[in-house]
Order: sequence, then structure tokens, then C-alpha cells
Amino acid sequence: MLTGIDDVDWAWMGHAYTESATDVPDLLRGLASDDPAERDIALDGMYGAVHHQGDVYDSTVACIPFLFELAAMKGLPDRAAIVGLLCSIAGEKEPDPEEIGGLFEDEEEDAAFVRPFVDAWAMVREHADAFLGLLSDPDAKVRAAAAGALAHVHPEPARVFGTLRERLSVEHDSGALRALAEAIGTLGVKHGEPLGELFRHCRRTAAGPGGSAAP
Repeated sequence: MLTGIDDVDWAWMGHAYTESATDVPDLLRGLASDDPAERDIALDGMYGAVHHQGDVYDSTVACIPFLFELAAMKGLPDRAAIVGLLCSIAGEKEPDPEEIGGLFEDEEEDAAFVRPFVDAWAMVREHADAFLGLLSDPDAKVRAAAAGALAHVHPEPARVFGTLRERLSVEHDSGALRALAEAIGTLGVKHGEPLGELFRHCRRTAAGPGGSAAP
């Protein structure tokens, strides 16, 4: 579990409250604890320090592979929260350095502040196929979280749309079904033009032979 976590040079990284993020491995291990209280403390620590108020640090980026590993561990409680944390770390959209930057007069310092945001977005998207596997997870909350994550960060919206639509026919949990519907709606809002023909095809299919669908 968490293979390679001790090989990361956490001491040379920082987060909101320190320039030496040596506490991060314990937070990650805490997310995998059998004790619900320890898991809560670890998640609070991730949001309170490693991802403080939405900020992303080099230590935050270093956490991403381990968070994906934890999210895939069947039987581990609270994995839906880990999926949510990964989406939060990625950010609402592809980061714009000009929007994020400008806090520091020194250009190198400003670039160093911006870089983790850009790297986090890219890394979560790079690993986003992992969320596809979670759509059939035994935990309904994980399935629901995965649907939202796919609509949020996966780089292939057409593929995600098809997968979510297929999942609708086999999903029986009401919360996961709502999440699937919301994720499909999110794809329509974010990628309406490129996905337009797919949506029109679905409406025609739903209408059936001789039926009609709204344009």
C-alpha cells in the first residue's frame, strides 16, 4: 500500500503551514486507517494544509498518485471523499497562469507558485481513466463520485458520455443514478458543441421508431 511513499523527498516540499512537508505521508496513511476518526483527521489535514483553501503546492502534486491508489482500494471506507479531493486538487477548469499568477513581483517566484496548479490539473487528467473503473465499484458513493469526476476532468468527453450512458442501464442505486444524470448534464454544458451529434442521436434513439424528439 502506498508504494514508494517513503522514497518521495517530502522534506524539500511545502504546504500551507510548513516548508518541509514531512507530515504528509502520515496524512496519506491516515486516509487508509481502520479508525473513522483518524480518517476524518487525515482528510481535514489534507484540506487544511496540503490543499489549503484550494491552493496547490508541490506536496499536493506529489500526493496525487497515492490518492489514486487509495481511491482504487476496494473495501477502504470513505473513498468517495478521496475522489472528491482529487477533483478539488485538479481545479474547476484548466488553470490559466495569468489568472492564478501575479501574487509575487519576482517572476520566478510567481512561476513557482503557479506551476503546481498546472501540474495538478495535468496529472489528474492523465490518471483519469482510473475513474472509469470506479463506475462499477461495490460502493455506490464511490460510483457516484466517479461519475462526477469523469465529467469534470477526463480528457475524452465523448468516451465518457458513452460510458456514462451505458452505466445508466445497469445502475440501481438512486444516488448513483442521480450522479450519472448530473454528470451527463455537465458534459452537455461543458462540451455541448462537440457532443451535439451524440446527444441528438440519443434523443432519436429514446424517441423510438416513428417517434419524435425535440430538436
